[in-house]
Amino acid sequence: MRNFIAQQVIFLAVTTLLFGVSCKNETEEKPENTKAEWQQKSPKQKWDYAGSYQVTLPCTDCKGIVVQLHLKEDGSYKIIQNYNENDDTAGEIKTESGQYNWSENDSLIILDNQEFRVSDNVLAWNNPKVARMAVDSTKSYTLRMISKDSISK
Repeated sequence: MRNFIAQQVIFLAVTTLLFGVSCKNETEEKPENTKAEWQQKSPKQKWDYAGSYQVTLPCTDCKGIVVQLHLKEDGSYKIIQNYNENDDTAGEIKTESGQYNWSENDSLIILDNQEFRVSDNVLAWNNPKVARMAVDSTKSYTLRMISKDSISK
């Protein structure tokens, strides 16, 4: 009986050791391949970009323009511009929806002649074309992902 128990213990120890070594070799080789593959991918392939993004832009006659951009994987978008009320100006909300496209190298999302550079949970927006915005052509604005929820029609 003791022999049987000893054999079982040895068998389990050897199996565990072999399993650990085989898993270790796989994980050592993977990061190099994964890193090289990752660097070759376009932003469209790298990032989980679908979701809702938000930024507040400076406004010429209000307290700020809150812009929400909702992107779906099917190529549709919805953009909401909320012009916050001022002491003498009522608030206003503008909504637009449509289809967006990707640039040739899949690095930019293009909607209505405006370009957004895609990164991890953020979109960089150069020269936004928004009514009543205090324009600074040297500035880039960052829309941060606020939700991975899809937009409703």
